[in-house]
Amino acid sequence: MSCGSDNSIFLRGLSAAAQEELLSCLFNGAFDPIFISHSSGRILEVNPAAEKMLGYSSDEFSSLDLTEVFLTASGIMPPASGEGGPGTLGGILRGKNGSALQAEMTCLPLAAGREPRMLCIARDSSGQKSSSDPEGGNSFRDNLTGLYNRAYFNEEVKRLDCDRQLPISVILGDLNALSLANEAFGRQAGDALLKAAAKVLRKICRSSDLLVRWKDDQFVLLLPHTSQDVAQAIAGRIEDAFRSVEVRDVPLPASISLGYAAKAHRWQDFSNTMKGAEEAMREQKDEVSAAIRSSMLQKLLETLHGTTPESPEHNRAMEKNSRLLAAELGLSGEELASLDLAVSLHDIGKITVSPILLEKTTPLTKEEWSLLKNHAEAGSRIARASSGRAAEVAEAIGAHHERWDGTGYPSGLSGEDIPLFGRILALVDAWDVMVRGTPYRQPRTPGEAAEIIAEEAGKQFDPRLAELFLTKVLPRSEAPEDLPSPDS
Repeated sequence: MSCGSDNSIFLRGLSAAAQEELLSCLFNGAFDPIFISHSSGRILEVNPAAEKMLGYSSDEFSSLDLTEVFLTASGIMPPASGEGGPGTLGGILRGKNGSALQAEMTCLPLAAGREPRMLCIARDSSGQKSSSDPEGGNSFRDNLTGLYNRAYFNEEVKRLDCDRQLPISVILGDLNALSLANEAFGRQAGDALLKAAAKVLRKICRSSDLLVRWKDDQFVLLLPHTSQDVAQAIAGRIEDAFRSVEVRDVPLPASISLGYAAKAHRWQDFSNTMKGAEEAMREQKDEVSAAIRSSMLQKLLETLHGTTPESPEHNRAMEKNSRLLAAELGLSGEELASLDLAVSLHDIGKITVSPILLEKTTPLTKEEWSLLKNHAEAGSRIARASSGRAAEVAEAIGAHHERWDGTGYPSGLSGEDIPLFGRILALVDAWDVMVRGTPYRQPRTPGEAAEIIAEEAGKQFDPRLAELFLTKVLPRSEAPEDLPSPDS
């Protein structure tokens, strides 16, 4: 064999037999996989390194095309230069058992012989960049988790969706409450959850399985030679593994909703298998979503009460007075239940504020005050991300520091533009803070606090609510047995 251009000067002086022996030694002794293929891509011959690395026998290679063992972003092989020079492209070498390796493939045309052929040499490119592929062969990898991405999955399905891989199953997983983690603790917390999820899934995967980050919060596990019953068992192991996952500095449990389906017969369309797995995953997510949201919100509240001055006693006092005020306003039992939830979550946004700042006993700087004020909007975002009933009171949570005269925060709303629940929260929160005290202010007597409420009616507080609070609520606030029930 010889390349199209005259690069054989180093062979001069050697007999034909010696040249053949030399080339055979180079071909068979090389550590890098070498392929000789027809110009169409059909593999004609491979060296022992290719067989060892990819796991195919020489007979199996003869039934394959180069594009089946070397995947590029474009799905095509690097063209050999018309002038005999090499063509090089980054991609992924795929093994028989589903293994994959970042590599560069260099192809050269072979002039000898009746049929046009190519000599293709693959080299490991992990951790280095290719001159012809500025992404360094990473176009099929998710940057955050290191898993393969959707583009790679779509290409692998073309190879694996065949009779010899049947039955083939797919498991689709959706990481629960990722948006809640992002809102409560920042994007870095959400990224930490995604990395932890990827680590768990890697441990469950077998060598022949393909694990992919499908979307922002979704993963796909493709399982060749796997029945639906086995896929169900694997999904169970994944759920068990997630129960013990803890992520540093993220006091939220890692939780995933799973769905699975299988293609058992050649006449089945694999796209329908994917749809079946997605529908099953959505069904499970719908079944458990309310419980998951409630559990995660409770976990956030426990963290808030355990690391900040926001105590359960403060919430109970606010709930007591807000219920009495709601009774005077004639609110329904359903409205009262929503108000109770708004009370319990009103300061959930403080989970995003440093406990050191919340416990500071000296006056806050302008910058510190700005950071503290962000908790109202943060609380509103967390409630919305929690969806369900919590999302319904998100507006009130975000408005509980607005003032009747329009000088409050975060939006400067005034008068009845402030949601009713927001106005109620502002009043009962201010009362309890005054009589209970703060790290930076001594408590006031009930008489002093009542005078401040009266003075701020029409300024900080809704004047009608302030009057009802002073004349109707306070006289009853020491009689717990008179509290209205959400079910009344």
